[in-house]
Amino acid sequence: MNTALVEIVELSADDVRAAAGELAQLLLDAHASNMSLGLPGPLSLEHAVETWIETAAKLDPQNRVLLAAVDGGDVVGTVQVVRAESENGRARAEIVRLAVRADRRGSGLGRRLLEAAVERARRLDLRLLWLTTHADTDSDRFYETAGWTRLGVLPAYSTRPDGTLAGAALFYREV
Repeated sequence: MNTALVEIVELSADDVRAAAGELAQLLLDAHASNMSLGLPGPLSLEHAVETWIETAAKLDPQNRVLLAAVDGGDVVGTVQVVRAESENGRARAEIVRLAVRADRRGSGLGRRLLEAAVERARRLDLRLLWLTTHADTDSDRFYETAGWTRLGVLPAYSTRPDGTLAGAALFYREV
């Protein structure tokens, strides 16, 4: 696959609702690899679709944006930038649900999505981005190699799809 042909676009709420089935597959793929993306297991298709419908309702071009990797009309990856709601934290945002379809992992698409999120954050005048991921996983190593700073691990932070309790590696990047 030539990732250069994959387009990174910002999805509107209507786009997300229209692609909810494809987007749901990203979450199901993540769960099949024991990555929760904030959702407990087992994850049904219906719950995954509803999660994206709820996300669509929260989109706001100044506060919560969803970027998607699109290849030939198919959504093959996503990432969200979610600005902090606290009045004194408006210069920071969380990176949420970076996901790449299972058959596209390892192609550099995750890095492209992450960099697109950083660029979109700059346009929002954000100064700090942060994220969590399960500690001691491929995702943990991915963010380190992508140049993010690892602060440490919060123990017993969340439950993985297989039911095990996992620590969360906390990362940040100044924009």
